[in-house]
Amino acid sequence: MRFNPTQLRARQDGMSLIELMIALVVGLILMAGVISIFIASRQSYGINNAVGQIQENGRFALDFIRTDARMAGYMGCATSAQIKSYLNTPSGSNLPYDFGTALTGFEYSGTAPSNSYTIPAENPSPSTGTSNWSPTLDSTLQNKVMPGSDALVVRYSQAGTSQIYINFVPSTPSADFNITTNGGIQPGDLLIVSNCVSAVVLQATQVNGGGTNVVHNTGSGSPGNAIKILPTYYQGAQVTLAPTTTVFYVGQGADGSPALFEAITDTSQANGFQYQELVPGVENMQVLYGVDLTGSQVPSEYVTATNVPDWSSVVSVRIALLLRSDLGAVPLPAAAPTYNLLGTTITVPRDTRLRQVFTATIAIRNRLP
Repeated sequence: MRFNPTQLRARQDGMSLIELMIALVVGLILMAGVISIFIASRQSYGINNAVGQIQENGRFALDFIRTDARMAGYMGCATSAQIKSYLNTPSGSNLPYDFGTALTGFEYSGTAPSNSYTIPAENPSPSTGTSNWSPTLDSTLQNKVMPGSDALVVRYSQAGTSQIYINFVPSTPSADFNITTNGGIQPGDLLIVSNCVSAVVLQATQVNGGGTNVVHNTGSGSPGNAIKILPTYYQGAQVTLAPTTTVFYVGQGADGSPALFEAITDTSQANGFQYQELVPGVENMQVLYGVDLTGSQVPSEYVTATNVPDWSSVVSVRIALLLRSDLGAVPLPAAAPTYNLLGTTITVPRDTRLRQVFTATIAIRNRLP
């Protein structure tokens, strides 16, 4: 058999240049499709993750506020309106210990419904002044609250109704009383003593008799007692623990970003408050108060803190929170977005965060029909 070179060359022929270019184009098209699907999936994952983050934080934030606001004015078998304070009035601020007022608030000027406010930066600093709020922001909140946001103050007894009753009040002037059981009262604790007709708030300065003899003397403790004599008509009265003032506000979190905070009564602190970060990503808060002007125990209208005629007429509160996600959740918008919080237009920084408004109307249980 003779060898044929022509047949060998035919078997060695490869792809032509045109075939190679076509293969490259098809490959590029396929790669572009794969990359497009990957980018779309990544964006979808980022949005879904941001939505989950915002919804979780929004639910937690409203739950914190709702739980406390519903209890405003609850003081065992008494209400805030019945409270007489035996406590010293601090020289600085009485906000942590003013238990006679169930609910109050501070409205940032220029953020009432139909007004607009522009958040100045991605992570603004808390306001150094107090005059931009009405009423004037309390000194205990100076350098704490973000500009443009309201603050809500609620007061109630944290411990709820306990089975602790006074079984002996000395008929001669004395700074102590006996209770039926050891309720875990410690020196420094704030207490509500109520016979359901009248009530006093005082501070335990010493506890004896295995926890059943409570001393409330003057001259010690913070804020301490201004009055040390409990009238004998409190024989049989209920003792309720932990009357508390809680202030909800938007402050600067540990990472520098805005967050929901609470200032809560703590007698061990110099100004009477302990400050705690609750929920990250809360960028703004607006509050309106439902006031009863007819005596029907239902809100006649919702107004800002500036326009509340009498805080005892507030029967509900309406809260709006603006929450944001981490960066990179959405494409960069063409202009700075705006959001409506109870009629107030809030303009946010132009960035790649996803944002959502959460709103709740909360009835005050002690003022319901």
